[in-house]
Amino acid sequence: MRRYRLLIIGFGNVGQAFFRLLNLKRDLLGVDVSVSEIIDRRRGYIINPGPSVLEDARGGKLLGRKIGIDEIPRLIEESSADIVCEFTDLNIRDRGEPAFTYLSTAIKSGKHVITTNKGPVAFHYDELMELSRRFNKIVRFKGTVMAGTPSFNVVDLLPGIKVSRFMGILNGTTNFILTRMYEGMSFNDALRLAQERGYAEADPSLDIDGWDAALKSIIISRVFGWRHSLENMEVRGIRDINIETFKDKVVKLIAYADKDTAYVKPIPLERSDILAHVNENLNALRISTDTLGDVMIIGPGAGPIETAQAVLTDLMYIVNNGVVF
Repeated sequence: MRRYRLLIIGFGNVGQAFFRLLNLKRDLLGVDVSVSEIIDRRRGYIINPGPSVLEDARGGKLLGRKIGIDEIPRLIEESSADIVCEFTDLNIRDRGEPAFTYLSTAIKSGKHVITTNKGPVAFHYDELMELSRRFNKIVRFKGTVMAGTPSFNVVDLLPGIKVSRFMGILNGTTNFILTRMYEGMSFNDALRLAQERGYAEADPSLDIDGWDAALKSIIISRVFGWRHSLENMEVRGIRDINIETFKDKVVKLIAYADKDTAYVKPIPLERSDILAHVNENLNALRISTDTLGDVMIIGPGAGPIETAQAVLTDLMYIVNNGVVF
């Protein structure tokens, strides 16, 4: 049985959840997989972390050798890991950096990569795919869209299928807020509740202004072969929405794309539409196909353990498929 060594970059909520899930499910995977290194800007460079690293990491204290951000590419290059798992924070302003540099460095140094970071995939999809082909390494990013719930990867189960369009609810924070508003809450009160429950960040702009869903739409679009970008999308959020203006309909923040068009904006749906009944912080994706008609997927779209499940899915794909040709 071959042994796979993992390097984790970013040991926040998702990194810790994946470390925990990997150890919990290790005996069910049928492969020998272990985390050999962790790189985290706050917690340092940790070699051969044991189970106690989770308890120690909660306090955010330095656990390994202190590192500077400029050191990270070199540490990736020198690592003996087979697979790099990148869990750093999204950075739209710098178009997915420094995560893209981490991923490209890993591929060039002979490692497969898994990322949950939307930035490098949405902004650098072509470059990542070219590096994957050139260096025969697999790039996986299921955790960028709907966490562990199947989304774009459902087409892996449907050989030869042709997708004509998709639409869905790709942001759980805004869906939770809209659900509460239909129950009588104001937007501000619903947002505050979302923050209290951990669904929304202290700065919720990426969610409520539509950018999170837009990046996810771009990623799905690129997987389906469409070349959309933020620059050619209409993106509107729910910050100033008044649901009272949409009589007898249900407003949802809808992400839509086909070959020619892509947008994210509030859309009033008929009450007969299944998407109108997807509430709380759930996500949903309707994929229109040539052989099956509409395929509908509903499930959790965020959360550390849910995202960790996506990483486990990607990990097993790499283990089962080996080298890309």
